[in-house]
Amino acid sequence: MEESFWGKSFLLSRNILIASLLMAVLCLCVSYPGNLYSDSYGRIELAGQLPGIIRDLLRGRPQEVHSWNTVTPCYFIALFQALTGNLATYTFIQAFFFFFVTLLLIRRIAIRHRHAAYALYLVNPVFFCASIYHETGIGVVIGLVSLILLLNEGLEGMSGSGRFLYFFLIFLSSFVAFGFRANTFTVLPVLLLVIFLRHRSWARRLTCAACLFLGLFLDSFIPRLLKIDTMSSVSLGFIWEMGQNIASMPEKEFDANKDFLDDLFGEGSTLRLCEWANEPGEDDLRGAIRRVASFSWEVADFSREAISDVGLGKIFGRYLSLYARSPATSIKTKLRFISYTLGIYPRLKLKEWDYDRWERGKEFGMSDSLPRHRFMSAYRIAVNRSFLPLRPWLVLLVSLLCVFLKLRLSGGRARDSLDCQMILVSVFYYGAFVLNNQSMEFRYFYPAFYMLSLTIVGSVPFLASVAVSAVTGRSRR
Repeated sequence: MEESFWGKSFLLSRNILIASLLMAVLCLCVSYPGNLYSDSYGRIELAGQLPGIIRDLLRGRPQEVHSWNTVTPCYFIALFQALTGNLATYTFIQAFFFFFVTLLLIRRIAIRHRHAAYALYLVNPVFFCASIYHETGIGVVIGLVSLILLLNEGLEGMSGSGRFLYFFLIFLSSFVAFGFRANTFTVLPVLLLVIFLRHRSWARRLTCAACLFLGLFLDSFIPRLLKIDTMSSVSLGFIWEMGQNIASMPEKEFDANKDFLDDLFGEGSTLRLCEWANEPGEDDLRGAIRRVASFSWEVADFSREAISDVGLGKIFGRYLSLYARSPATSIKTKLRFISYTLGIYPRLKLKEWDYDRWERGKEFGMSDSLPRHRFMSAYRIAVNRSFLPLRPWLVLLVSLLCVFLKLRLSGGRARDSLDCQMILVSVFYYGAFVLNNQSMEFRYFYPAFYMLSLTIVGSVPFLASVAVSAVTGRSRR
């Protein structure tokens, strides 16, 4: 064991492993069984149905199952419920890996005063409170951070079985990262670039890439195999933007487009969507953009089933057609959406972080206690009252500045920098929400925020030490 690559890695990481276990236990005990929000209940219910779905499929009587949410998290929930009969086991495993892979990453990117970087991470509620959140962005964080670590690891010193484990972990991390949230596939170009830069052998490059694509493929193939209709939530953003776009057109243009979506969703559907878009926004801002989730149940023509039946291809084609018809208004609307998505004006909103969403916590043995109240409040306060989190554009600028100074002062190269990789992954990941305006909530930004924040956490102790050294050096002179 001690002679193998993975054995040595385990021994070198045992303190991080112990710290991760302790943090996961602490966060779970305080927040038991974790923080559930609206989509969590749907995933838990689907996870409970999975054994029956598989059984009926094997008997040749497949069920008709529809899921608006991503299905991949349900496999893991179902697995741990089958093993332990308890939802909290899934929460604990998620929290453990959330801490473990992050601390491993901080160890790689913190040049000096590593323990200070660990402390900056572990004492911040924006990080440790999220570990028990049943939100798909947390799985994305675990998957992407794992991929960054693995793809930057050399294969020297690995035996045949060690290399098999290495490629299997890349596949598993890919399966988690791409499966927990569908838009994560937009980071593939960055990951392929990392593979190309970090591995010189074409055999290794192709094997790593194959593992990435296999994880992505199985995320879509397994639901089809199980006859689960994964309705395209991506389509929501395009319809939402078209509704806002048409509603804001000048009268002449509006009259020309007031039936633009009628042939897809029924007579009068476009007008009803525009009426919804023209109602006062929840932020009480002039010309506020209404929340995307609302119209899928407030405007009957655009139910999630109807959107799924029309299909992403037709909806996206119509979206491009509207740009061709009315480019000026379309670009103006798009800029408003981008401004909101980037937190330029207004800032993002913290939603879906409730103490007990829909008062269903008792079903899962929720710990209704003062420590839980304080735990849940700590996250809300840290997000809402901090200046950075709800402003994606500013988080990116601070991250770029910190990494630039760190590379300049340390003599590092951008080509070899994990910080630069994390920035690129964050930009490509959140860029999907800029292009397809699914929502303007902090939880959608969280994976990008998390990685950008880690670059800051890993840079600040080093930059502070350089500044202190410079000041003390001058004072001695």
